[in-house]
Amino acid sequence: MELQYRWGDVFRAGRLGFSPRKIGIGVKGLFYGILFYSILSYAALFVSGWQIKEIWQVYRFIPAPFVQGNLNWIGIIIYAIACLVALFYYLVTLTAISKITFEQLKGDEFYEGREAWTFARKNWKGAFGSPIFLAIIIAVLILVGLVMGLLIKIPAVGPVLIGLLSLPLIAGAFFIVYLSIVTGVVLLAAPAIVSTSDSDTFDTVFEAFSLINDQTWRFILWEAILFVTTFLCVFVFAYILKTTFALTNTVIGQWGGKEWHIMWKNAKWYVYLPNFFPLVAARWFPSLVFPQGAFLSEGVAKVTLIGSFLLGGSFYLILFIILGYGLSIQGSGQTLIYTILVKIKDNKNLLEEKEELFGEEFEEEEEEKKEKKAKKKK
Repeated sequence: MELQYRWGDVFRAGRLGFSPRKIGIGVKGLFYGILFYSILSYAALFVSGWQIKEIWQVYRFIPAPFVQGNLNWIGIIIYAIACLVALFYYLVTLTAISKITFEQLKGDEFYEGREAWTFARKNWKGAFGSPIFLAIIIAVLILVGLVMGLLIKIPAVGPVLIGLLSLPLIAGAFFIVYLSIVTGVVLLAAPAIVSTSDSDTFDTVFEAFSLINDQTWRFILWEAILFVTTFLCVFVFAYILKTTFALTNTVIGQWGGKEWHIMWKNAKWYVYLPNFFPLVAARWFPSLVFPQGAFLSEGVAKVTLIGSFLLGGSFYLILFIILGYGLSIQGSGQTLIYTILVKIKDNKNLLEEKEELFGEEFEEEEEEKKEKKAKKKK
């Protein structure tokens, strides 16, 4: 695929993202991330006084403790770890998708998902470590500000000291805001930076500063284009699958009768959406289903309940596929944006760079050159 190295290339993210290989990676990453997130969220609620059965009845598979969770301080710590684990898998998954996209742009259409996962796991520090590094710096600066606030309580001289230090304190607050913006840039662009440049934590942070400083408006506007592209593509994909599910329910329900309708209603119960989720979005994007009523078990055969459970699992799988497509578009789009912006700001074409050779590969290439020279002399 030849790039024009302009904003129109960003729209190609929808087509590049519509790849079973990339969507499969997105689904895999979502599964692992949500699995560990759910386990830790259950633990956070449990140590906060919830019973396992109560958690299941309220949240089902994927708890949202920030909604009516009433966590204690231990639960808050565990839930914070759950969110970090989810963020880790999110960034590693995007790195794997970006790596496939980058190799595809270079002409390798057969780059395997297994290789992409291996690359992403190997270079997780660049993708995950860079936002954590910036978050730690921000936290330290805020802590310094809190300590400085104690100076005002010093008798007689406290207010004077704060007055003298007011400009440095304001400058520090401005720097915190700036670092927060850069952290947002890192969360968006780090997987693409790592997948195209094999960068470590500090290199990734440096590139993020370069992007937002040198290509501010291009980056902001192109990210907006990518967001709209992702929303529209996922909306259409979700609507098609929603129609597919409606057709399935209608056709099977003709002869399936009451037993099928019970299975369908029970299966929908398994999919939990937090109460703050807008009703319109719940109807159209991206979940396909919305919990209605309570779980029906009285007078229902066990085999029907098992079927309901399996059908509910298929609902989650479809949801993961839809979200996986969204991740695929994001990973592909961020790779396009970063590759193009590097070309514009640094006059450097990442797609034409020759891979470096090390060790035995370098020696083999040198031997081939010597053999060619020897043949020419003869």
